[in-house]
Amino acid sequence: MNGKAEYVEEKFLKHDLQERITHWVHVVDFVLLVLTGFQIRYPSFAVFGSMETARFLHVISGYLFIFLGIVHVYFFFAQGKHKIAMPVPSDAKDLWPTIRYYLFIDGEKPDFAKYNPLQKIAYAALFVVSLVQTILGFALYWPTYFESFIYGLGGLMAVKSWHTLIAWVFVAFTLLHLYLVFSEDIRLVTALINGYYYRKVPRERAES
Repeated sequence: MNGKAEYVEEKFLKHDLQERITHWVHVVDFVLLVLTGFQIRYPSFAVFGSMETARFLHVISGYLFIFLGIVHVYFFFAQGKHKIAMPVPSDAKDLWPTIRYYLFIDGEKPDFAKYNPLQKIAYAALFVVSLVQTILGFALYWPTYFESFIYGLGGLMAVKSWHTLIAWVFVAFTLLHLYLVFSEDIRLVTALINGYYYRKVPRERAES
C-alpha cells in the first residue's frame, strides 16, 4: 500500500449558465404561479389583494412558465442533454440501489456523473405533468375553445379540480426536492449558483 486515499474529490461543472439562470427564474415564477393560483382557487387566501391582480399575475406567470419550458426543451435537445438526463433501460440496474439509499437502507450514495435514475424518471414525469397542467390552464382561461376537452373531463369544475390537484403535486415535489437537497449535501445548492460541484473519483483517474 502506498498510503494514498482510495478516492479524492474532483471539481466539475454540474450546471451551466443557462441551467442556472432558467432554474432561478423558474423558482420565482413557480412561487408566483402557486400563490396566485391558490388565491384564485381559495379567495380568502388574498396574498395579492384583489382577485383581478391575482388573475393577471397568474396569466403572466403562466406564459413565462411556457416560455421557460420551451427554452429548456430547446437546450435539452440542442446541447445533447437528453443523452444523460432521459431515463433509459440501462438505468434499471441502478434504480434499486438508488431507492435503497434514499430510504436510508444503504448509507453510501451510488455515484452518478449528474443524474441518478430517480432524478431522470422524476424530471421526465415533470415534463409530462407540466404539459398537462398547461393544457388545463388554457382550458380554464379559454373555456369556449376547449369546450369538448372540458366536457370530456366531466365539466369545468372537474378541470379546476385537476388543475388544483396537479398544483399540489408540484408543491409536494418541491418540498421533497428541498428536503433531499438540504439533508444530503448543501453543495448542491451552491452548484446552482456557481455551477460547480465535487464528486468522489478514484485517485488513479483523477491523476491521469
